[in-house]
This record gives sequence, structure tokens and C-alpha cells, in this order.
Amino acid sequence: MVRYWIYLLNDEVAAHYRHRTEKVVELLREHQYAKAPLKTICRKQVEFITERLSFSRLELGLKQYFSGHVGKNLERNMFILRNDVGEEALLVVQKRRLLLVADSASLAADIGQALAQLAPSFLAVAADFADYHWLSAPAQGRKFA
Repeated sequence: MVRYWIYLLNDEVAAHYRHRTEKVVELLREHQYAKAPLKTICRKQVEFITERLSFSRLELGLKQYFSGHVGKNLERNMFILRNDVGEEALLVVQKRRLLLVADSASLAADIGQALAQLAPSFLAVAADFADYHWLSAPAQGRKFA
């Protein structure tokens, strides 16, 4: 089972911290585990560096770029994604982050590539904050005339 928090960072912040990702992850970790007075400060900082997520924009992008089946549950703001092999994933949309729970790492990678097509500044952080990486679209091959 694979679990990731996925954040859409502000383009300017993403460009500045692309090679210092551990600083952003440190803030996200503090926000997750902080107590009362510090929690408010961390929340404001996270709101400053992240973008709000649009459910409809995510739906259109996933349907366009994800090769498997995309189902949705509007009441719970989540997508149920299924690939050709039958593996399933759950993508829960919150205001400023996504929770991805998938059966396999390969399915999570496919979903990550679909999200990377939507925006270049998605950051995936493992649920236990042990691993993190930028979601990036596959490189386009050169076209020869």
C-alpha cells in the first residue's frame, strides 16, 4: 500500500525551492504535527506556499491523461482510479492537498504523471514524511524532420 500527500506549490516557491525540497517538507511536517499556537502559524505559511485545488480541473486532467478508469464521489471529494490490471487507487481532494492511497507504486507513478501534466509544481510527500519527490511529466522525445 502506497500513501502520499500531494501539494500543488505556488510556481514561484516551487522554482526557488526545487533543489532544496527538504525545507518545504520540513514545514509540511511541522504543520502536520504542530500543537495549538504553532499550528496556526504553520497553517498560514502552508497556505502561502500552496495553491487551492480545483476538483473540476483535477477531474478533467485525470480523465485526459490517466489511461485507466476515473470514477468520482462528489459527496466525499474523491476519485476512485483503476488501471487496466485492476489495481485501484483513492485520491481524496482537500483544500490544499491530495491524499493518494494506491495498491501499487506503479499505479501511483501513473497517477503522478497524470497530475504532472496538469501543473509542473506538484510535490508528493510520503504519509510518514520519509520520502518526497516532485511529480514530473515524462520528457518528450526530440522530433526530427
